[in-house]
Amino acid sequence: MASSLAILIRRLFWIITGVALVIFAVNNRQITEISLAPMPFSISMPVWGLVFIGIFIGLIVSATVTGWIRLKGFTKRRKAERRADYLDGQMAAMTEDAHHGRAAKAHQAASDTENSTSVTTGLAKDR
Repeated sequence: MASSLAILIRRLFWIITGVALVIFAVNNRQITEISLAPMPFSISMPVWGLVFIGIFIGLIVSATVTGWIRLKGFTKRRKAERRADYLDGQMAAMTEDAHHGRAAKAHQAASDTENSTSVTTGLAKDR
């Protein structure tokens, strides 16, 4: 229900915006001379054309800047994920090494206990 309402509101927004742009274009059909002072040429075009060109240039610039920022964020996030994966692997290896070290120490301690018990038992039999 909420998504269909959002779609309806979005469509109404674009319909109203389109109608407003058409009304703007019809009401601003006067030809305007556009020239930049140091350049030797000038262009004659309707006011609405100038406004629409400005809007489209703004959209292109904003899309480019937004894409660039998103790309930088993506690369940073990807590097962080790779580093986290690497560190997780290192931590797993260190945990496994520590486990094997403790197991080896426990095994050594158990064999030392057996050896000392057998030595004591052997001494008791000799008496």
